[in-house]
Formats: sequence, C-alpha cells, structure tokens
Amino acid sequence: MLAASDGGKVELFSEFLDQPTFSGPGYEQTFVTYLGEKYVSRPPNAIVVVGQFALDYLLRHRAELFADVPVVHIGVDQSFVRSLQPLPAGVVGVPVVYDYAGTIEQALLWHPQARRLVVVTGVSSVDHERNATTRAAIASLARPPAVEFLTGLPSDVLASRLAALGTGDVVFTPGYYRDGAGRAFAPREAAELIAAASGAPVYGPYSTFIGTGAVGGRMPTFVEMGRQGARTLNAVLAGTPLTKLDLPEVIPAQVQIDWRQARRWGIGADAIPADAIVHFKEPSFWGRYRDQALLMVAVLLIQAALIAALLVERRSRRRTAAALEESETRMSLATRAASISMWIWDVARDRIWTTPRAAQRAGLPQESAIQFEQVLQTVHPADREGFDRAVRQAVAKRVELDVEYRMLQPGGEVRWIAARGRAENGAGERVTGVALDITERKTAELQAQKDRAALTHMTRVSMMGQLSASIAHQLNQPLAAILGNAEAARKMLERPQLDLDELKDICDDIVTENNRAAEVIRRLGALYKRGEMKFEPLDLNELVYETLDLVHTEMMNRHVVAATDLADSLPAVDGGRVQLQQVLLNLILNAADAMSGIEVTQRRLVVRTELQGTNVRLCVVDRGTGIAPEDVRNVFDAFWSTKAGGIGVGLAICQSIIKAHRGTLTASNNADGGATFCASWPVRQQD
Repeated sequence: MLAASDGGKVELFSEFLDQPTFSGPGYEQTFVTYLGEKYVSRPPNAIVVVGQFALDYLLRHRAELFADVPVVHIGVDQSFVRSLQPLPAGVVGVPVVYDYAGTIEQALLWHPQARRLVVVTGVSSVDHERNATTRAAIASLARPPAVEFLTGLPSDVLASRLAALGTGDVVFTPGYYRDGAGRAFAPREAAELIAAASGAPVYGPYSTFIGTGAVGGRMPTFVEMGRQGARTLNAVLAGTPLTKLDLPEVIPAQVQIDWRQARRWGIGADAIPADAIVHFKEPSFWGRYRDQALLMVAVLLIQAALIAALLVERRSRRRTAAALEESETRMSLATRAASISMWIWDVARDRIWTTPRAAQRAGLPQESAIQFEQVLQTVHPADREGFDRAVRQAVAKRVELDVEYRMLQPGGEVRWIAARGRAENGAGERVTGVALDITERKTAELQAQKDRAALTHMTRVSMMGQLSASIAHQLNQPLAAILGNAEAARKMLERPQLDLDELKDICDDIVTENNRAAEVIRRLGALYKRGEMKFEPLDLNELVYETLDLVHTEMMNRHVVAATDLADSLPAVDGGRVQLQQVLLNLILNAADAMSGIEVTQRRLVVRTELQGTNVRLCVVDRGTGIAPEDVRNVFDAFWSTKAGGIGVGLAICQSIIKAHRGTLTASNNADGGATFCASWPVRQQD
C-alpha cells in the first residue's frame, strides 16, 4: 500500500505511451508537450515507469519534463538496465530477468522427444528486437536444437503452419505486436492465438501468457514486480536518499506452469521443480471439501443428539396429548352445556336469544330477548352497512352466514367478531349460529401486513445502500458544476467592469444544476420514504430510463453494459412508481450479480418493454450463468437464495408487488446463456 511521507493520501495519475502502436519523433514530441502542459502547475513528487519503452522515453526527454523528479522503474529487463549503466541520478528500481534461454531449456527438458524448436515472432520494431534476443538465447544454449523461425506471417497462415506441428516440435514465442498482414496484437493475444492453433506445446518468457493455453516457462511474476515497486516508491516518497535504498539486485525468473497444459502434454508432477509456481491445479478432495466434511460430521453429531432429544420429546408429547384430549373433552362438554357465544334469531318475530357472555360482551340485555336493530347498533359504523347486507342476504337466499365485523363494547373498546350461522332446515324463519372473538387474529394479520410493508421498505433501503456510489456520482456532477459556476462568478465580481449578461448566464447555470441535484434528491427521497402503495398513471419507458440513470455508476463499477429495447408508443400503466422502480432495481442488480463471474467483455444486460395484448411486459435479460433447472421453481420463494450471504426476500417481494398490480413475474433461462425475468400486468384502463 502506498503512503505519503506526511501520512496523507497519495494521488495517482496514469499516462500511456501506447508504444509500439504509436511512435516516431513527432508523436514523442507531442506527448512531451502534453505532459509538460498537464503537470506544469502540479509537478509530481515521483514518477513510476513500467517497462523498457517508458524508461527509454522518459530518460530521453527527462530534461524537458521532470529533470529533478525521482524515477522508479518497474518490469525493465536487466540487459537494458545494464546498457544504461551508470543510471542517471534520481533513477532507481529493481530490474527483472526475462529468461528466454532458461524457458527454452525447460521446454526441451520437459519434452525430450522434441527435435525441433519453432520460434514465432512478428514484424514490428519491438518484434524484431525480441527476435534478435531469441536468436541470441538459442545460440547461448549448450546444445542448441534445430530451429525454424516463423517470422512475420499473417495470422491465418501462421495458424495453419502451427496446426501441422507434432510431438517432435516445441513452440517458443515472446508474442508479437503486429503480424505479417499488419494486424495489431497485444503479446498475450498473440500467445493465445498461437496456443489455440498449435499442434505442439507452446512456451513463452512472460507470466501473462499463463492461462492462454501456453504451458509456461521461466518467467518473473508481475505480482513481485508490483510489490517491489511499491516498496521502492514508498521509500522515495518517505524521503529516503536513493543511495541509501537497500534493493535486491534483480527479480529473478522462476519456473511457472499451467497445470492443465502440463496434463495435456504429459508432464508429470515429479518433473516439475519443487519451487515452481503451478497455476490452475485442482486441490485434492480433502483440500477442497475439508470445511464441508467437518461440517457434515458436526451435522451428523447434532442430528444424533436431536433424534435422541426428539424421542424423549415424543414420549412427553404423547403424555401431554392424552392429557390435552381429556381436557378438550371436558371443555367441549362445558361449552355445549353453557352455550358459549351461541345465538338464535327468530326472524319472523325479530327476537334474538344469546348466551349471557355474548350479551355482556356486546352490552345487550341478558334477561330479555334482543331485536336485530339493537345488535346492529353495536356494530362499528364503518362495518354496519356490510353486516346488515350480509345478514339479510343470508336470510333471503337461505345461505350460510359468514361475516366478520368490528363490535363496539360499552367501554369504547373495539373487538373483531366472526359470526357464523345458517337457517334451520333450510328455511329463513329461524337462524342459529355462533359468534367468535377474532381480535387477536385480526391484530396479527394487521401486524403481518405492516411487517410486509416494513420488509419491502427495508429491502428497498438496502438496495439504495448498494447504490451509494451511483448516488454520490449523480450528486457530485451538479454540485461540481455549481461550485465551478460560483467560483467563476466570484472571479467576475472582482473585475473592474462587470458583465451582467455573463453573470446572469452563470446564475442560470447554477439554478439549472441546483434543480438537477434537487431532482436526484427527490427521486432518492421517494425510494427511501416509507408509505402505502399509491397507484398513478406511469410512463413505463420513462421509469426504465430513470432507474438506469440511478444505477449507471454501479453498472460502470461492475463493468456491466446496460442497454434498452423499449417499445414505441407504449400505453400508460396504473402502478406504484416507487414499488415498480424497486422491482426493476432488484432485477437489474440481480442480473449484474449473475454476471460477476463471467468475462468483463460479456457483461451485458438488456431492459426490454413491449405490449402483449392488453398487458405490458417489462423484462431484464442477462448473460450470466442462468438458473439451475432444479432451482427455477424456487427462485420466488421467500428466504431462498443462491447468493452467499443472501436472505432470499428480494424476488419474493418483487412477486408480491407485481401481484398487487394484478400481474405475474416469471423467470426463464435463455437459449444462448443467461436468464430473463419478465413482469407482466394490465395497461391503464381509459375512463
């Protein structure tokens, strides 16, 4: 980690020469001018150059740019550093060894049957230098093999030549920057092309070739280069004199090998040096599943303990069940004897008889018959009309009465009552039933509804936490513009003559940017605000653009390209803006999560809207790993998740929101990879 001498933050600035793609005196002088003007007011405290090109360029133009600034070089070949000896004052670093000869020797050692070495290089100036280095390395071998140079061939011709190689050949390449057809490559790209086409094992001197299909070689690690460079730079920033730095002489090359390629080309484990770096080697069963195995043993022990406890519990439960059954029998007899909460209504005479407990609870006479109007007056005014309609409908149509209502007790307390009854013998003259106090159940239902709303709000706030970088970015832009305009206005006010028109334009810009920031805060406030779902006419495409704008920075941070495929003239929908935006945010973030394990260049999601009959469809399509077939039916289950650390409520909440819009939410796998989540609900009905 880098640290400033005063313990503060180290500012890093990066510049790229893009050599050898761009070169020549004119280009170099233009770059000198660019660097000089860029850093004229903020000269650096130290310069880090990576690679031979950068060091050579800086040394040739150092006097014009940063003559007295310390220079730390990283990843520069030892032979090039030696050619500069003695190094100019203020230049320090640890050179590396790109061991061409050692790589070739190691390749021939692993493939003793090989009789020919095939060398592949390109046509750029750097490629010619590396070709010469390769020739010198081969000449230095104690027993040089037969060599064939495939230099400057077009890539398609090169591929066909490489495909014809066999077990008697070994390929060595430092990569190339340009092929014979003039196509530009990075050395790693060239190595990948060569390894894919070659019928013989491929070796190279750079650790970046590991993973391209090359077997390996004797090569320095870029990790060690970075660590050593950071140590040197920290010492320079701390003010340590360069002559007092205790630096190693060189970062040596060491054997590195791709285990998959070793198995492919028959290189046994005993042939690999003990100090070699082996990449992509599968761990043993114990190495891979040690924690799981220990967990399984622990689970089995816990299960055994639980089974024993359950057996004891079952015996206890049986005794308890027998006692409970006896108690319930006695309670049932007592209930029937006392006619608890029973009632009988003589419809023709409008006389109601009920148990004393029920009459007392409702504040009705306990000794005399009660009229229906008296019962109706005990019902909460908001429920009175519905209760009256349900009772009279049950009597008129001779159907079962099943109604829930709120009852006002004499003390002012409100209780929830469920009334059940039916006409005797199917006639409507006499109705018998029971009244049950369901206050606790209703209270629990209302609490559950509040808890669901709270969970939905919590999930939305949690997502906003994930988007903190996007939120900061959206606010920083208008705030930076406001600051810039304010500073410009302050400078104008210091002038002898004031340009009021220009000042008015600056003020207008400040107002515009302020409104922009206020709009961001308004949208965020709506997402953070807790409240009931409010249905309103919505432009779904506008909601998509607003949501993508909100997650723009988050998608950039995750290297995800978010595209749209929106239907033209899409009709408006009735819906809760905040809740539908929560659904879309959840689907977009889930899609980004699903693509976290694939190549950056493949991370692309598409938000699509379309009209299907009388429904609109909102779909999010990703290129991730898709959904396992056995998991498709579970994706919308509450508390089910495939994410490490996920609690599994996001999609369940999304489904409940879409159901509240009289719609459906579905998930399916794409034929070409990834998954698609689609929400569908009716368009807005015109008045």
